[in-house]
Amino acid sequence: MIERAIWPLRTAVGRDGRVRIGTSDLSELAEEYGTPLYVYDAETIRASLREYVDAFFRYRPVRVAYSVKACALIGVGAVIAREGVDASVASWGELEAARRAGFPVSRMELHGNAKPDDEVDAALRARVGRFVVDGAHDIERLARLTHGRRRPQAVWLRVAPGIQVETHPHLATGTIDSKFGAPISTGEALAQAREIARAKGLVLVGIHAHLGAQVRDARPYGELARALVAFANEVRASTSALISELGMGGGVAVRLRSTEEAPELDDYARAVTGPVRKDRTLRGATVYVEPGRGLVGRAGVALYRVVGTKRVPDVRTFVAVDGGMGDNIRPALYGAEYSAVLAARANDPATDEVTVAGRYCESGDVLIRSVRLPTAHAGDVLAVPAAGAYSVAMSSNYNETPRPAVVLLDAGRARVIRERESIADIWRLERR
Repeated sequence: MIERAIWPLRTAVGRDGRVRIGTSDLSELAEEYGTPLYVYDAETIRASLREYVDAFFRYRPVRVAYSVKACALIGVGAVIAREGVDASVASWGELEAARRAGFPVSRMELHGNAKPDDEVDAALRARVGRFVVDGAHDIERLARLTHGRRRPQAVWLRVAPGIQVETHPHLATGTIDSKFGAPISTGEALAQAREIARAKGLVLVGIHAHLGAQVRDARPYGELARALVAFANEVRASTSALISELGMGGGVAVRLRSTEEAPELDDYARAVTGPVRKDRTLRGATVYVEPGRGLVGRAGVALYRVVGTKRVPDVRTFVAVDGGMGDNIRPALYGAEYSAVLAARANDPATDEVTVAGRYCESGDVLIRSVRLPTAHAGDVLAVPAAGAYSVAMSSNYNETPRPAVVLLDAGRARVIRERESIADIWRLERR
């Protein structure tokens, strides 16, 4: 049976044991479009966004900005852009994807700790809404490139608040020992704020920080909000900058398995807005939150075809599939633990505890370390829920393997929003 909390809305298992999202049969989608295949449900994306908007409604002014890096597919972004939210981008490519999806450039925030010169120049020419300064090198370049402009460029300063959260080390971004942000505790953040305030072509309007990803407790966000409020007041006292925006980042955990913990959005909303609302100087400041996986994680299902089974007596059983770390590197990179069902036999007894192994030539290419399934046969379709974030976005052509196709379910029909790559696509840019 399926764990409904981690599957798209409208997911159901029929009496025939076949898994469907609305009227779309997952096994039939795999047959029609091939595997590996990623399937996104637009209704689930919209519902996830409404949950964020509703959680923060009473704490206005708040802006929700979709973190495009979670899934930069234009077809997915278009579903979100139509709801009128902002976009948080980390490169010129993401900015362009967001623009093509329908997000106004004026409502984008450009992040990045090592932005190339040409991307900085392009973003400024496009009139990006907020430029996030992430290092002293950004300030010098921005001052030079904005010299003589009639309108100054609005910027945020990214800071490192020195807050540790319980998550995978590769996902923690709010500590002092991070490549992101100017540390508050060393005085570097205040020094950069003063430098921005002196630059004629820039106006410092906000402070930004990010704690990390897959954060399962709302309490650190309250600590973050208090740190940003205190620092914003320090900046206002020592410069001419009137800080009116506080970017709290994203990173709220999304369940990959129903047994995992994740904070309630109401608790998260109270944590990040409470210190701002209580502060007399910053009470009217706009709070920005940047959900990525929170909007698309649950909406995506990965479909694979079982290639074969390897049984090692008294050790483990491997079920090998036709995808893996090339389309979802998160298990290998972050230790992400997914669930799975056989898409046409979900009602069969789950008699076997197996390891789902990918096709790539790496021992670390294990999609699922342990999951209970019915005895799998070659040709079965394996469905992996909660795969909508940082899977397709981080996919690669390792082993010269084409990346998968992507289908969007919306308004009762399925349509391809990314064609399957071919071998010729991989070699298109190569020369002898």
